Amino acid sequence: MKFPAVWFTLSAAAVIFCGILHLHSGRKEYAHEFLSSVALLLAGLDIISGLNWLRLAYFPLMALAAWFYGIRTVILFSIFLPIAGVSSIIARRQDIVYEAVFYLSLSVTSLSISFFLNMLRGSRDRTAAELEKIRTGARDRKQDTEMESLGSDEIISHYFASKIKTDEEIRDLLDTVRHAVFADAAHFFETSGDSLSLRCSTEDPGSIMVTGKGIIQASMRERRFFHSGEVDEKQADIGYIKNIRVLSLMAVPVMEGSTPVGLLAVDASRYHSFSEPEQKTAQMFSAGIARVLERERVYTIIKHDITGLRIIKEFSSSLASSINYDVVLQKLCVYAKQAFSGEAFFFEHDGGSFIARQFPSAVSDDRRQADISGTLLGLAVDNRHKEYVSDTRQFRLKILPQQFRTDNYRSVIAVPLYFEGDLLGIFGMFSMQREFLDSRQISLVEVMCNQASTSIANAKMHSEIEKMATTDGLTGLFNHRVFQQKLSEELKRSERHSSPVSLLLTDIDFFKKVNDTYGHPVGDLVLRGVAGILREYIREIDIAARYGGEEFAVILPGTDSAGAKHIAERLRNAVMAKVFSADGKTLKVTTSIGIATVPLDAKAKEELIEKTDQALYYAKHNGRNRSVQWTSIR
Repeated sequence: MKFPAVWFTLSAAAVIFCGILHLHSGRKEYAHEFLSSVALLLAGLDIISGLNWLRLAYFPLMALAAWFYGIRTVILFSIFLPIAGVSSIIARRQDIVYEAVFYLSLSVTSLSISFFLNMLRGSRDRTAAELEKIRTGARDRKQDTEMESLGSDEIISHYFASKIKTDEEIRDLLDTVRHAVFADAAHFFETSGDSLSLRCSTEDPGSIMVTGKGIIQASMRERRFFHSGEVDEKQADIGYIKNIRVLSLMAVPVMEGSTPVGLLAVDASRYHSFSEPEQKTAQMFSAGIARVLERERVYTIIKHDITGLRIIKEFSSSLASSINYDVVLQKLCVYAKQAFSGEAFFFEHDGGSFIARQFPSAVSDDRRQADISGTLLGLAVDNRHKEYVSDTRQFRLKILPQQFRTDNYRSVIAVPLYFEGDLLGIFGMFSMQREFLDSRQISLVEVMCNQASTSIANAKMHSEIEKMATTDGLTGLFNHRVFQQKLSEELKRSERHSSPVSLLLTDIDFFKKVNDTYGHPVGDLVLRGVAGILREYIREIDIAARYGGEEFAVILPGTDSAGAKHIAERLRNAVMAKVFSADGKTLKVTTSIGIATVPLDAKAKEELIEKTDQALYYAKHNGRNRSVQWTSIR
């Protein structure tokens, strides 16, 4: 009462602080502290204001406490309220009987509300339990009748639509290979037990009759490529009969792993039609057909499980539109998490090591490389088979390498991903529940991994091709074409945001002398070393590229002329301090650097490059081993 401003500030702060703690814990903790601080604030306001009607605020407060909390919390709060109001009773010398009646009625009201709400909650819980029993029974009945539901028109139409689409893709591949190797026709024969049947052809299927023996049957049985540039139909049965005489033939088994699933036959009515490159082309198209058939096989498997069909169909559609390696991995983990309610991860196989590319928790770059020997992942790779642990507490091996925490997880699955015999990586999932996957779900995980393997392999191949197209093979920096593209993008961004962009052109001094004295291998070593210094000393937003020969370029977004001069000097000093060793000899090199800035020195890309090149020329002809700004020579 003597210091109301101080009291109110501290009390309000206590209410806010306890309220934040309470809400942050999801209303599981700090309930008593929060309610008590609110009661103390109301009691203080009651004393300071002298308004008796403010005490009526206790009733809605108790009603809210009864609504949000259990009866135990309400009882404790009812006991605390009279204690909080003692000072008010003493200050006003109010009638003890009046106060007792007030707090007794308050307690009875709150306890009555709490008891009534508990009854309602109990009724709701019983109703929810009954509803869950009904749902469980419905799921059981659905599983019992699932095979019947697979005969529905919708499922059958989806299945045949996928078959038709697969046939179209195979027919397109056949037409492409026919043109690629200058053949008369190309055919795909599908395995049917021990025999072959024609599935797709670039000719009218009715004009071809399969004999069930001959060259294609032997090629399929022995799982080997067959080529003959001179077929004698009188002495050898090629395995099928057509209207035009076949004089040259290639037969390529279509394999899924080690299992033959069909045969690609390419024929011509000319002798010696297929050269060695054309034979390799046919084998490549055989692998393409195998990938198409693999997708069809996956679809056929999923047809037998309606839930799995929905998941895999969505997952497959998503993968089909992705050629970015990281996006494919992310989609695999996201879809798996949605389907199986577990945390997904992926370890990439890179040479002889494994790198964590996707993990539920953050992993620093220096801890991503992992040694999987002696772990569940290593066991899965050694056995070339999935490993599922339903309860990790009963598993003696480590689940993951020690830098990855798995203490809170109770069950885990690890699946090695292979493509054409090569290990791509290991996909896995964690769960805090025991036995979070049943046998059908485990099979579905494997199906997803099989399908993802093709997309991951294609994405890696695309990434490698893209890297080859955008980077310099010797230094690993961006090539000249990408440098021009990146510089144009940065200049457009600079114009939009009115920010400077600086360009450095650096040239290794007397590089020809290095090549002449030590040889080109040492010259390549110097180029790689200078490129490594550029990568190490520039910022993440900066862009380094090999401009040509012994010249390098560095784009510095958001950097003015003075900042560019500072970075150039850092690079020049780092190169000058670098010692190169080769064949027991050591050498050092220096660099000259030209600097120009937009918009201070130039307005357009060509002008910027020209000014930077002139600054480099000035540095080269005025002592070398120096960095020169265009502004200092103009």
